[in-house]
Amino acid sequence: MRVEAVEVLVAQLSLRTPVRSAGVTHADKATLFFRVLTDEEPGWGECSAYPDARSPDPTVEAIEPTTVDRAIARLFAGSIGATLPPAESVAGLCVGAGSVGEQSVAGALEMAVLDAELRSASRSLASLLGVAHREVAVGDVVGIPPEHDLGTLVDAVGAALDGGAQRVRVKIEPGWDHAPLSTVRERFADAVLQADANGSFAPGAATGLRGLDAYGLACLEQPFAAEDLQSHRALAESMSTPIALDESLWSLARVRDAVLAGACSVACLKPGRLGGVFATIAAAEACAEAGVECFVGGFFETGLGRSVNAAVAGRAEFSLPGDLGDPDRYLAANPFAYLSQEGGTVRLSDAPGLGAELRSDVLAVHRTSVRRVDFGS
Repeated sequence: MRVEAVEVLVAQLSLRTPVRSAGVTHADKATLFFRVLTDEEPGWGECSAYPDARSPDPTVEAIEPTTVDRAIARLFAGSIGATLPPAESVAGLCVGAGSVGEQSVAGALEMAVLDAELRSASRSLASLLGVAHREVAVGDVVGIPPEHDLGTLVDAVGAALDGGAQRVRVKIEPGWDHAPLSTVRERFADAVLQADANGSFAPGAATGLRGLDAYGLACLEQPFAAEDLQSHRALAESMSTPIALDESLWSLARVRDAVLAGACSVACLKPGRLGGVFATIAAAEACAEAGVECFVGGFFETGLGRSVNAAVAGRAEFSLPGDLGDPDRYLAANPFAYLSQEGGTVRLSDAPGLGAELRSDVLAVHRTSVRRVDFGS
């Protein structure tokens, strides 16, 4: 399969309702897409960068066009005789110094090449990844409500559970931890709940965090700063609630370091951050070998990125429900149709490609820029 060009597109999307986590309110969703043009089938990829990203994740503005063009140049350099390299090697070719920004771009280019490969071979992503079961459990996320209103929180958790979510992540922050969790637990005694702090607590808050054991949480996610594995380990040793890491896990090497340090017993793995499908599977395998449970996290993807995440989540290494809800529920406009979802599961596609189909009319309305980088240019 010969490469002809890569198109770089930005679409201005938004969330139906702003979602607040510690220190950040997610509302705008400017999204970067790639389309790899070949002499056979084209392939689409979605980058995880977004406008209000927090460290270590990049914003769209931080990576486009400089980081993007470097990655495309590396892809072209690895396309000997204009023949695209295998998708499994794309991320390794496109990452330079190994920054998360480079990894997010490399993962998106890997996705696009993989889509083209699979379409040309009339093969599905689930089949390629060896997913045995086509039904994958779905979890959901509930943000911090305006004015810390407990009634609004209870309604949001109830709606997520009524929609079939098999696990609900409740966002917390300093001053908003015991009250929301005790209220939700009292109202939903049997629900599988996680608390997600997005690194907002200082290590000195460990005593108060240990009190969260009272709420029967599936895990406490990222209480401390991403760089601080030692404080996470110390908290893990003093709590019965499992500690999960998310922002701390920015590369395969970092996942291995965190596991070796005993900093977590649950890992939130995000393909967009780690550098694509194959890097994420390698990270999940490392976690499985160490007895660390995994789930696939999300970045409010369109149907394209989320379909890829769902297929990855179907792998046996992922034992916990991932962030796999239908993007039509949270995006005001979704340029890619998502997979079929019923109750608490999403059904993986057996169609050729990544499983998401382009809604060209939606993309045309919301696209704000497009540029083409030709092979050899």
